[in-house]
Amino acid sequence: MDDVFVIQCPDCESTLKVDRETGAVLSHEPAASKRRLGSFEEAAAENARRKERANELFAATVEREKHKSEILEKTFREALEKAQKDSGGRPRSPFDDD
Repeated sequence: MDDVFVIQCPDCESTLKVDRETGAVLSHEPAASKRRLGSFEEAAAENARRKERANELFAATVEREKHKSEILEKTFREALEKAQKDSGGRPRSPFDDD
């Protein structure tokens, strides 16, 4: 199974590649053509939509930063457990093969 989701944004029609495990956006390809706004009202509505989207992105970033230390702590504990389980004596030296 592929470790990357390929998602097309329903709003701007751009293509996103998202890591399955972490949820991080790996790449972003913008849509081929941007639509033109026909009137001042449409431009105002687009501006309001963009402000709302920016607020949502900011809130998601704040939430991710709140949990960043927990994620790092969990990753560290897993690596420590693996290191303790795999400890078979002293580590290999680059000179062991001489």
